[in-house]
Parts: sequence; C-alpha cells; structure tokens
Amino acid sequence: MLVLVTGGTGLVGRAVVPELLEHGFKIRCLVRDTNRARAILGAGAEYVAGDVTDPASVEAAAAGVEAVIHLVAIIRERGRQTFRAVNVEGTANVVRAAEAAGARRLLHLSALGVKNDPRLPYGHSKWQGEELVRQSRLEWTILRPSIIYGPGSDFLDRMAQSVKLSPPPLAFYPAISIRFQPLASWDLARCIRLCLTEVLLVRRSCDLGGPELLTYREMLATYLEAKGLRRLPVPIPLGIIKAAVPLLERILPNPPVTTAELKQLGEDNSTNPDVVEKTFRFRPATFREGLQQFNLP
Repeated sequence: MLVLVTGGTGLVGRAVVPELLEHGFKIRCLVRDTNRARAILGAGAEYVAGDVTDPASVEAAAAGVEAVIHLVAIIRERGRQTFRAVNVEGTANVVRAAEAAGARRLLHLSALGVKNDPRLPYGHSKWQGEELVRQSRLEWTILRPSIIYGPGSDFLDRMAQSVKLSPPPLAFYPAISIRFQPLASWDLARCIRLCLTEVLLVRRSCDLGGPELLTYREMLATYLEAKGLRRLPVPIPLGIIKAAVPLLERILPNPPVTTAELKQLGEDNSTNPDVVEKTFRFRPATFREGLQQFNLP
C-alpha cells in the first residue's frame, strides 16, 4: 500500500514513517525540504516538495496513493502560518487531494480538548479541521491524543525552557489543576499503523492517552528525576502568567507559553487510561518509562 504522510519530519511523523516502513508500507512524504527530510528519515521513503497550504503540491503528492496520514498542524502562529491557513485550509487541501486521487483511507491527527469554541483559537481550528474530515467521502479516522512526547517534543522543549528560566533550586510551573495523559510518539505511531493494517475505527473518532493521569506538576517532577535535576517545583498562579505572557511574546522569539496555549490549558486533556490497551491491544509506555528511551532536552 502506498501511503502519503504529511508532516513526516515532525514529532509524530518521525515515529510514523519508520513504523510503516518496517511493516512493508510504501511511504511518500510531503515535505518542505526534501534534503532535510531525507537526512532525518533516511532513504526508505519517497519525498515530494510542497506544503499543505499549497493545493497544487498536495494534489501532486497524493497522486496514486491508497491512504493518507495527515499529521501537519501548528500550535503557534508565525507570519502566514496561521491556525486558519494550516489547521483548517491545509486540512481542506489534503481532503480534496485524497478524494481526487481516489484514496480510500484518511487518518487525521487531531488533539484532545478541541471544540467548537472560537475563544480557543487553536482548539477551534482543529475542530474545524475535524469537521472537514467528517464530511469527506473517505474512510476516515480521527485520533485525538493527549500530550505527545518523544525525540523532538515541543512539550518537553517548553518544560526544559521553563526549568532553565527558573532560578535554582526552583522550577516554576503553571498552577493548573487539569490532568494529562502523556503518550509516547512511538506508541501513537503504532496506533496509526494498526488503523491501517487492521482497519480499525473507520469513520470514527478516538480519544487517546497514555496509561496515567498526571498533573503538570507530576510530569515536571518525573522530568526532573529523569534529568537528574534537584529542583523544587513552585506553582505560579495563572493570573501572574496571563499578565506576563504578552510581554514574553514581544521580547522572546520562542516564549515558554503563548496566549493561545494558555487558553487551551483550561481544557480537559485526559480520557480513559486504558483506551489504547482496549482499542489497540497493547500497553503504551508510562511517562517515566518513555523518558528513559531517548535523550531529553
């Protein structure tokens, strides 16, 4: 089976491409820079230059494929890379190209907590993307994972950044009460592969998460332990963070948190802790187990 993967060089794509190649799939990746993609992912896949915001390049990449795995999304806006352009219109381009190519299957990566609420710019854009997928003629599956971590994880990069910005022996973190279910990128990749090989979840959505319900503080403590850092986690009230974020966005090119991300932090980010085991019949790694399998930032 020839499968088109968008976002092959991202966190999830770096796990999905080798997972599918190992199980005999032929992979074509839509990427901005073919040389960079080949350096990251190796020579086993075919690389086509393009961007999901360019309909012609998506259509060309989709020619002859039987399935599409759409991973591209942004959680931070930069210039022309807006939530509307990438998460909504980019998804529309992928859906149209898959239909035009005669592809049968579409796997779309969304996120837990998305909803039809314009007050949540990121979550609303992902919900709009989901709607486009649901309205398609394809045999679609929508996967909504909690926080994804692994090599190249933005989430862990932000956590590392916040620790570095905190004066020792402290480690500041946002005082939020919601719980998360961190899921390793390689476990998510296995779920995606099983959706193709066992035709699971056709025309269905599935919330996904790891086997643990963890607060941000608990995840930070596990991260500090894995890094061998002796720091005291100190909660910072959201009111203080909300006041500081606009300034951080102006003075830092890549701040620890953005206004859009802060709004999303109020949304629940957990589901059944045994959802992967029940749906895909394997136990995903715990957060502690997962952090031991790669070099942390």
